[in-house]
Amino acid sequence: MFLDKERGKEEEIRKPGFGQEPESARIFSYKNIIIGAIVIILVLIMVAIVIVVIFKGPATTLPPESGNISQITSSPTSTLANGKLPGDLGNGRINGFEFGTSTENIKAEDLTFGHFYQKEEDDFKSTIESFDLPINIKVEAANYYDVSRKINLDAQVENINNKGFVILDNQFPVQDDFFAMYRFLLAKEIPIVVTTDFLFYYYQNTLKQVFKEIEKNAFYENVWDINKRLFIIALTRYKKRSSEVGLVNDPILEASRLEAAYLAVALKLLAPTEEQINRKANFSDESKFNPQEADFFSFEMPDYLQEDVDKEVGLIRKAGDITKSPVMLYEKDYKFFNVPDNYKNNAKLNNFYLTLKWLNSVFPLYYKSESCLDCSLDHDDWLINIAAAGYIAKDLFDNQDIKNQWAIIYKFISFFSGLRQDLTYLHYHYALLDLFGESYAIEDIFSSQNIEREEDLSLIQKKIADFRFSAMEGSFNRNNELFKPDIGMRILQESYWPNDYIFSQLTGIDMQSKEELENENKNITACEDKMGHFTYRCLGFGLDIINLLDSFTGGSDYFINNTNYHNYHARVNELREQIDKFNIYTWNNNIYWVTLDIIKSLLNYKRSSLPVFTRTDSWQQTKAVNTALGAWVNLHLPEDSNVNYFEQKGSNLGMYSECNPYNYIEPNIDFIQELIAKNNMLINMLAALRVTESTHAASTELKELNNKLQTVLSISKKELSNEQINNEDCKSINDLISHYLVEKKGDKTFTINFANKNLTESIEGVKLLVVVYKYGDKKIMAVGPVFNYKEK
Repeated sequence: MFLDKERGKEEEIRKPGFGQEPESARIFSYKNIIIGAIVIILVLIMVAIVIVVIFKGPATTLPPESGNISQITSSPTSTLANGKLPGDLGNGRINGFEFGTSTENIKAEDLTFGHFYQKEEDDFKSTIESFDLPINIKVEAANYYDVSRKINLDAQVENINNKGFVILDNQFPVQDDFFAMYRFLLAKEIPIVVTTDFLFYYYQNTLKQVFKEIEKNAFYENVWDINKRLFIIALTRYKKRSSEVGLVNDPILEASRLEAAYLAVALKLLAPTEEQINRKANFSDESKFNPQEADFFSFEMPDYLQEDVDKEVGLIRKAGDITKSPVMLYEKDYKFFNVPDNYKNNAKLNNFYLTLKWLNSVFPLYYKSESCLDCSLDHDDWLINIAAAGYIAKDLFDNQDIKNQWAIIYKFISFFSGLRQDLTYLHYHYALLDLFGESYAIEDIFSSQNIEREEDLSLIQKKIADFRFSAMEGSFNRNNELFKPDIGMRILQESYWPNDYIFSQLTGIDMQSKEELENENKNITACEDKMGHFTYRCLGFGLDIINLLDSFTGGSDYFINNTNYHNYHARVNELREQIDKFNIYTWNNNIYWVTLDIIKSLLNYKRSSLPVFTRTDSWQQTKAVNTALGAWVNLHLPEDSNVNYFEQKGSNLGMYSECNPYNYIEPNIDFIQELIAKNNMLINMLAALRVTESTHAASTELKELNNKLQTVLSISKKELSNEQINNEDCKSINDLISHYLVEKKGDKTFTINFANKNLTESIEGVKLLVVVYKYGDKKIMAVGPVFNYKEK
């Protein structure tokens, strides 16, 4: 069920003729024939040994865009010898090759993010001195009265005494983001705590901004280049076929025209409109194209494609209702093309977004028939459509440099945005190759002259349908007839995170409540059946995700009430069994699993090595879980737009003139090291695939993030070694928490739709964490913002 690259469970697909071209035979002089023959024999022996070591039996190459937790072969017994992961190049090979788009270099699809994950081995041992709970903060906390005059603690004194910490609702609503709240606390001269919530938010927001930078300054031009080169190939083929057959009803001619029109739409969407061009002299506007870019991103549209392409682009830009696509010839819901606000404000990002959504268009595997009444095309239109899909698949596969460019883009989109795991052009190519051999020709297979065409089409359908993918990663259910219209080739898969699958497994009519509920509102996950006979679990909730990590003890009534169903815990255990098989390749496959992997370090920590306030069950069940859920919500949301903050003269902050030596970092060494390791992984992947050559800003941002995290790590180790921070440490903390101003906040809520209810997850605003920690012989109260996680 899980991805071969990520899990090492699949065999690598190596079809005859795949891989490198055979080397030209060396021509030896007569005197060197014997020496040359010996060398060749030795080389052949070494190659044979390598093949025997790596492979047991026949295998095939995994289509890289098929995803990272997928089963792509129909054989359930496929395995890879010696536990070697497909695409696992080994350190020597990674360091020994250039990774680019040249056919002379390694194939980009052979590399995964997990290749670059390496967590620093650290023998640091905490020697922290702590104190016993409960305490009397009014007597023992050196700065209680100073803090209590600025923050109302009256109702929470007992909680702080017993637990050493408390989470408060925000008493200062104007300060509704992390940076604003920290500046407020600094101005009030309250010792601050740098929370793991803030560090997680900072890390996530940086990655979101980096991805936007990559999309705009690296991938935009690459997507243009890929589509234009494929368009030229398709257009040349169409012109040639048209001149050969003339005006006739020819499915091959129509298929080549469909391919050209499909690619032309992508180019037209990328190309700037007149209002997106900044033609004002001596006026810079980075949100628009300059005249030189407008000239570069233009192409000549043939008259015979103009009308259909313009109609299609018009419908896409309008983002209206369901109507028949002029190009694809089936109904599309054009609301799908509604551009999010964080893409609208930049012309390149706006056009890039629309183009990627167009590349989500499906080339259906099935046509309308008794077995698929809801399929979108009749047999004749479908024949043209699937032949066009075959052309696209072959054109992409036959051009390794284009394929490399696309694999790089696909990897990063999949990593940052999440992509459904299902059929791509590679699966179509492999199916045709397997059925018709290396020299297969679309013209021969789909021609009306092929008397066995219908039989061949059935074989193609079956072969492609036999590919299997992970349900957890979004594969369409092959056993459900309702999904047949959605199955088919997409150049780019749709966005997808595993929430849908996880929640579908933890809800259902068979998960009936163990106890009769007096009021359904006591349990947000409950629904009554249509007849009102029983209550069942119809809605998942955020703690389901945390519970999968097998770390949440679930002491709260809220958790217990919303999981008190028959079969719930059995279903959770089934999901855990799947996740327990993850390795470093799986956990680093995309930002969803990366986030959950980091969350594990928040939930699984050695209590004895940390301050006393972290050692209670309450800390894990309230603070740690709040951080985890906040980060899980935040990964689904757009970035905040931040700008550098500069303190104005005459302001009352005074925070740069003198540091507060009692400022504190919430200590969790493992968590900080995870952030650094994940960040290094991304830096190295960007460099390996040469993405940083097009966007230095992205690399600079990530390296700056790493420097700050290394400083945080160093200060945390001092704290856990009973060392006091120096003035440089203090200034580093101040700079970290206050140097940005949130210019424009991204959305802070997202909704998960269920059959009977919707679940809204929110991190709007912040709450305040108050902790009591030991500083030398003193007990100090420190305050810092945390996620304001809520769901309804």
